[in-house]
Amino acid sequence: MTASQSPAMEALFLGTGSSVGVPMIGCRCSVCLSPDRRNHRTRSSLLVSANGKNILVDTSPDLRLQSLRHGLDRVDAVVYTHAHADHVLGLDELRTFNFIMGREIPIYAPTPVLDRIRAMFAYAFSDVNREGVTRPDLVPHPLDGPMEIFGLPFRPFLVEHGPTRNTALRIGDLVYLTDCNAVLPEGKTVMKGAKILIVGVVRYEPHLSHFGLDQAIAEIREVSPRMAYITHISHRMDHATLEAELPPGIRPAYDGLRILL
Repeated sequence: MTASQSPAMEALFLGTGSSVGVPMIGCRCSVCLSPDRRNHRTRSSLLVSANGKNILVDTSPDLRLQSLRHGLDRVDAVVYTHAHADHVLGLDELRTFNFIMGREIPIYAPTPVLDRIRAMFAYAFSDVNREGVTRPDLVPHPLDGPMEIFGLPFRPFLVEHGPTRNTALRIGDLVYLTDCNAVLPEGKTVMKGAKILIVGVVRYEPHLSHFGLDQAIAEIREVSPRMAYITHISHRMDHATLEAELPPGIRPAYDGLRILL
């Protein structure tokens, strides 16, 4: 199945915040104290639904809260972009979904990311306490190239993330590009023709390992999607202000935003 033949899907922004979330602990800036609910950002994660299946992209430390807030009671698979704390530390919450569904959950990631997750959560992949809900019941699968997950095409590609490389994803006609400060040539090719582009921007100015706003806009214009969304946003950016400043076709995402493809 090609990207142009991918099934209809919905993407739900479970979280749109940077690694510390918004409000940030101990901060009393105007964004952290804002009454605008769009400024209340849990750690970044995306839920993709298609063919009657829920596929979670990353398990943020706020997965329990996100699931309760959005009525999420089933996760059929998880795809990981990388093994940084703000993208994986909610892994243990998956055991509740195991209990609800009565079965194991497949997880997908590039082999180096799977190896890191296994090391971080060794108990979840051991043969000890396999019964009951004392540990998640997960089945790892390498995502080292294009593959279909429940009929939905996934294509991973490497991007620069400061001193390391991270994985971005093309999911049908959607590209999810969170932790990134430069796209490699292969990624430029993979992103061509995408209808929806989701890009992480931590702050206005460039960051060691993330796009600044102008960099992200330049990347969006190069891809020229039907619509683009900014995510992974820190407390340095107010939602309403950012929304007013962005050019047509680009919007800041917020927790709970749903988009249809």
